[in-house]
Amino acid sequence: MAFGCRSAFAVFFVAVLEEFGWSRGVTAGALLVAGATWMISGPLIGMLLDRFGPRVVFPAGALVFALGFVVTSTTETVARFYVGMGVLAAMGFGALPMTAQAVVISNWFVRRRGTAMGIVASGVGIGILGVVPLAQVLIGALGWRQACLALAALLAGVLVPLNVVFQRHRPEDIGLVPDSRAAPAAGPRPRGDGGWTLARALRTARFWALALGMFAGAIPLHMILVHQVAAAVDAGFPKVLAASALGLTGFFTSPSMILWGAGSDRIGREWAYTLGSLAMIVGIGLLLFAEYPARAWMLYVFTVFFALGFASRQSLYPTIAADLFHGPHFGAINGVLALFVGAGSGVGPWLGGYLFDLWGSYAVAFALAVALALVSVVLIWTACARGVPNVLRE
Repeated sequence: MAFGCRSAFAVFFVAVLEEFGWSRGVTAGALLVAGATWMISGPLIGMLLDRFGPRVVFPAGALVFALGFVVTSTTETVARFYVGMGVLAAMGFGALPMTAQAVVISNWFVRRRGTAMGIVASGVGIGILGVVPLAQVLIGALGWRQACLALAALLAGVLVPLNVVFQRHRPEDIGLVPDSRAAPAAGPRPRGDGGWTLARALRTARFWALALGMFAGAIPLHMILVHQVAAAVDAGFPKVLAASALGLTGFFTSPSMILWGAGSDRIGREWAYTLGSLAMIVGIGLLLFAEYPARAWMLYVFTVFFALGFASRQSLYPTIAADLFHGPHFGAINGVLALFVGAGSGVGPWLGGYLFDLWGSYAVAFALAVALALVSVVLIWTACARGVPNVLRE
């Protein structure tokens, strides 16, 4: 639900452009601010998760996210739009994505951690499938401001009580142990008895390769997520059809999350990430050349390939991080890694809008997205080199 509400920015993006006539760079700049907010709040959220657990942090994030939509619904100026969508919504969302969920899930699962992460991450696709088309329908029926309020109600009315009632930080909280037995946490550990700390992680080349790989990989993902509806509308597709294609991406993302999560337990995280990145590159090419009605089929095939690429990030980033750095301070470490994902999630949409304003098309922006996807593959291989354990085979 959290990622579905955030992905709905793609359809609000078109509605806001039409009402105010702002440039795409200025409008998408809200997500550049959001990325900066995510960067600032990520490490703090990680430390709060270590200290207070998900029953406090997740509901609080949902409430702040909802407040962001309420403020956005009152937008009359760029500044108000940035405060609502760029600051409050981003701060709330920062407590809820897979980077935060991974702190909890990695405590519960070791041997099939990739599979567990993939199953949880499949909720991202379900949320996009359900929330994005719903947002478009609400915008058409009620207007985009009332649609914002409806999403705020969903966040506050559903996520808050579910997390308060059902979340548990560790299996030990209810008398269990990971994997239903006393299994040690997977992953290489530094020398010493204290396990990984943030300071120790920051001193390793592996941490920085992973962080920069996540940054480079997040830019093309979030660029396409935000601009795909606008790109499809530019290519002649009706707005509802373009929004439905984004929802269809969510449909294919859910099984893709499970595929990469379970597959990475068997073939390795880096190979799964490479295959997912190649799928994303194919998807970007299809979106660039799609045209309605002559090449309408390209938009539908795009949703399959882009979903595979999308899933390779959402399910594998937190899994790789947990393999490498899991321990009592993983929340803080993962929070700093989330800073780089947040930066990419802000730079990608803004860069796509800026380059569109500069060149009058998405060709240059999408070419850069492909290049960065390839760079991220190299960095992820560097991070995973020399000893990420494959616990299924051990």
